[in-house]
Amino acid sequence: MVKVRATKRGYFGGRLRDPDDKDNEFNVPDSQFSESWMSALDPKWQPAEKTDDKPAAPTKKPAATAKNPNDKPA
Repeated sequence: MVKVRATKRGYFGGRLRDPDDKDNEFNVPDSQFSESWMSALDPKWQPAEKTDDKPAAPTKKPAATAKNPNDKPA
């Protein structure tokens, strides 16, 4: 979690957040931090590096093919 301040109008926590709101400081999970409209209040905090969360494609093993269709596997 990181404590942030809205720098532009944005939507979080079920409501719009404006820079001039009286309660402009709020907490967000690290994964939901948005540099486009939030600034972290802790100067030492850094957003996590974005990664592709897509799993690697499975590798396919070549199918074993018999040279003669009448051959039985050993």
